[in-house]
Amino acid sequence: MSAGDFETIRIERPVEHLGTIVLDRPDAMNSINTRMLEELEGALERLEASEDVRAVMMRGSGNRAFSAGADVQSSGAMDHREGVEHSRLGQRVFGGFRRTDLPVVAAIDGYCLGGGLELSMCADIRVASEDAEFGLPEHELGLLPGWGGTQRLQRLIGESAAKQIVFTADRFSADRMHELGYLYAVFDAEAFDEAALEVASDIAAGPPIAQRYTKRAMRMGWEQIDSGLELEAQAFGHLLDTEDLAAGITAFVTDDEPAFEGK
Repeated sequence: MSAGDFETIRIERPVEHLGTIVLDRPDAMNSINTRMLEELEGALERLEASEDVRAVMMRGSGNRAFSAGADVQSSGAMDHREGVEHSRLGQRVFGGFRRTDLPVVAAIDGYCLGGGLELSMCADIRVASEDAEFGLPEHELGLLPGWGGTQRLQRLIGESAAKQIVFTADRFSADRMHELGYLYAVFDAEAFDEAALEVASDIAAGPPIAQRYTKRAMRMGWEQIDSGLELEAQAFGHLLDTEDLAAGITAFVTDDEPAFEGK
């Protein structure tokens, strides 16, 4: 996939040895659709193939959102089989940022919700603007985080804190996510772009061979999560067949409170 093929993202090279992937759907709060998933995978492969790239930064276009998540209404139109495959696709694409030997920095400004938060979970280092807002709203819709969130978040901040974020579907400030250890640093909003670039630039200027082997070693020591990811995908597909999901999506569109009946 060449740069000209990208419609929902763009690749930038702001400084030497750093490749930046920009989620570029600002009018849609950089929400993640199937096209973007495919392009994220292609962009990472392109940066991995470049001998000059030693680190990757992910960020959203504009300052309203890193990503507000997935397209809820399109997800609701899927059947069970499509839901399972869609979950597996997101898990694989996002997992690529964990599997790559290149260190990955997520620069988070504005909303980082749902699938956007799940994408940021796969970065090695996360920094945020003081205006950033985090959350997993899937339970408000009768869904669950289906792109790795049920497995990865608890490994990053612990089971108790992860369950609070998932089950409450609340919004959390950048300061709170920093307290939980999710973020490396929180920067002043006006200075955020420069500060985030400095962090990523420092990583890109590091020893590439040592960084590559360090990431491999740490990844190998990571607890096995494949079984949990498969259960997550199957559950995501199952939930697409429920009346609760239809109620959740209707309430989302009409800005009402959902009434879940367990059906």
